[in-house]
Amino acid sequence: MRELFAVARALTALALVVAVAGRLLVHLRFWIDRGDQQLAVDVVNFFSYFTIQSSLFHAVVLVLGVRVLRGRRGAEPPWLGGLRAAATTYTVTTGVVYNALLRQVPLEPGLEQPWANEVLHTVVPVYALVDWVFAPGRRPVPWRTVGWIVAYPVVWAATTLLRAPTVLDEGTGNPWWYPYPFLDPHASAGGYGAVALWVAVLAVAVTALASAVVGLSRAGRRGRARPASLTGPGRTSPRRGGPDRRGPRRRGR
Repeated sequence: MRELFAVARALTALALVVAVAGRLLVHLRFWIDRGDQQLAVDVVNFFSYFTIQSSLFHAVVLVLGVRVLRGRRGAEPPWLGGLRAAATTYTVTTGVVYNALLRQVPLEPGLEQPWANEVLHTVVPVYALVDWVFAPGRRPVPWRTVGWIVAYPVVWAATTLLRAPTVLDEGTGNPWWYPYPFLDPHASAGGYGAVALWVAVLAVAVTALASAVVGLSRAGRRGRARPASLTGPGRTSPRRGGPDRRGPRRRGR
């Protein structure tokens, strides 16, 4: 089982890197053909997508997971459990948001790459759940990890909203660039109010998903029964481990 998941993790990490590289090459060709003058800004914009950042992070975590599965027995180290919980949360969040909100949003002609989108937004999120549930070596993750998991998307959203109004979109000529339409205050009549609502909804969703991931790692801990002593008619004393010499108990006064 450990070897099976080690191979699966290695292949998934490779698929993530290939998909991200494929998307970058398609975008580079598109920007050059469009005549963009600031390719460096375009590249920074590409790596500003939450999908790209979380996918590369997940690939690194998967490689670390392969090394642990093949290099040691028993439970994984605590730091890896926290990283895997974060990677699982981010990847599944990406899949849910894409399939619920963005799948029907048309890409500009020349940017279509269905296989890469499916790898990043469907195949890997499904595998992430399978790996989290069934891979050997998972240890209980502390509840405080949820706060650390949620912190990154919040910082990402804040950074994106601060940076976007300062970036020129060479495709539209607008003096702003937002990676996703639900973060663009110019995309709806609600303006920043609608953006704030979406950010709040996504923050709650990430918190709920992170809590579910951490909770799943801790499931069954309280239900594990301690082995009982069956060494004879005398009961094992819970304090000293010897026979119970207290004699028959009095009933009533």
